[in-house]
Amino acid sequence: MSIESASLPPDLGEIIEVHSRRYQIGEVIGGGNFGTVYACSDEWGNPLVAKVLVPGDQAYEQVRESWQHELGNLLRLRHPNVTFAHDAFEHRRSFYLILERCGSSLKDLIAWPELIGEVWVLPVARCVLQAINFIHRLGYVHKDLHPGNVLYSQVRNEMNPAGPGATVFKVCDLGISRLAPEIDVFNTILAQWMLPPEYLDPEEFGVLGPQVDIYHAGLLFLGLLLGEIPSFNHAEILSGAPRQLAESLNSRFSPAIAKALRRHVQWRTQAPLELWKDLSLPGA
Repeated sequence: MSIESASLPPDLGEIIEVHSRRYQIGEVIGGGNFGTVYACSDEWGNPLVAKVLVPGDQAYEQVRESWQHELGNLLRLRHPNVTFAHDAFEHRRSFYLILERCGSSLKDLIAWPELIGEVWVLPVARCVLQAINFIHRLGYVHKDLHPGNVLYSQVRNEMNPAGPGATVFKVCDLGISRLAPEIDVFNTILAQWMLPPEYLDPEEFGVLGPQVDIYHAGLLFLGLLLGEIPSFNHAEILSGAPRQLAESLNSRFSPAIAKALRRHVQWRTQAPLELWKDLSLPGA
């Protein structure tokens, strides 16, 4: 393959001019199977990130299709509590998504248990559940809601740019989100530690659909209470161990979280707004 036809990642400090915009690429700040995330800034000095998908082991057309799918989701699912897509383009046969830059993820915060506890549940839940409610209203299911995909951000205060700003939480990584009727339990890949019971035994526990996001939200809020990301094997998931753990905690949020973690889809909390009401009612 010639240099001209090779798919290349960006260089540190590289300036890319496209769509009458100018982006400077910084250091690598994240990565995984979904691509590599770089710090980035535009001509206004706005802090951004560049999510870059470089065809390698996967075919060029396959990566291009994944990029177009995630871009389509980001454009359709615009919401204040979903990370905002500023731009998208192809450069040197690699595919770029330019996104707003947030701070740490909840995964990073949960690693510091002295910072985590009941005080975080309602602020996180209000932001996350509003985002999921919006996604569900448009007929989509996120399917990958976990502490690494909820970002902690400080919104800039223009009157005091050097100050801490206001705290907000945002859902990211819509790459595997699908319309609910398109979800096929036999062709859906989920992280093993966060499998819902209906994925493991749909005949017993119900159809894989929007309630998977409710179950994942329950695991997310359970992690905030525990000060660690909970992990369960298949036998524990099928026996209802996540719900039982939630019920064992001495927290006013335990009943609502336990209901979100029920094994049978029809008995689980049905919608994000219902879960929010369960969490926020006086005495909850």
